[in-house]
Amino acid sequence: MKSIGSAFKFVVVLFAALLTSCGKSDHAVTDDVFFECKLNGELHTFNNLTNANDPPSEETVHFVVIAGWEGKDINKSPSFDIMLVSEENITEGTYHVAGGSSPELDGQYCLQIYEGETHLDTECFMGGRSSDTHFTLNITRIDDWGVKGTFSGLIRDVDDNYIEVTDGKFSAPYNIYMH
Repeated sequence: MKSIGSAFKFVVVLFAALLTSCGKSDHAVTDDVFFECKLNGELHTFNNLTNANDPPSEETVHFVVIAGWEGKDINKSPSFDIMLVSEENITEGTYHVAGGSSPELDGQYCLQIYEGETHLDTECFMGGRSSDTHFTLNITRIDDWGVKGTFSGLIRDVDDNYIEVTDGKFSAPYNIYMH
């Protein structure tokens, strides 16, 4: 099965690889860390390795990536990722896209398809900039610790199967604070 978000998937896989190679931080995480939403009305929690990208290296924040996995084995676990890219500074506020190219905002839910121990495929549902989809990200906090907010949308796979995303919320530290 073809993945409509292969470039996005590459970024997420690279991001996951960076996370698993990070050592334990001395910074104490004092905020709750969580990532959850309802997919077609069913609650899913992506609380394993929940994280945001590296902290910005300059004052202007040009991208925000949030990721989490349902299970501890990230190679086999369903995952959810959100990516926002902007030439303007990303701040607290609401970002919305409905099948257009701007803003560069996408949500993606991926399932790993296995037969026994053999990986057969990855099925991804993506929404935001894809036609006939929409995605909303409301950032309620963005600071040197990480990112917090809510999200919702309508995502689809390459076979035009749709998933409604509701009641999404997250609190994700930058990956340097992960342990």
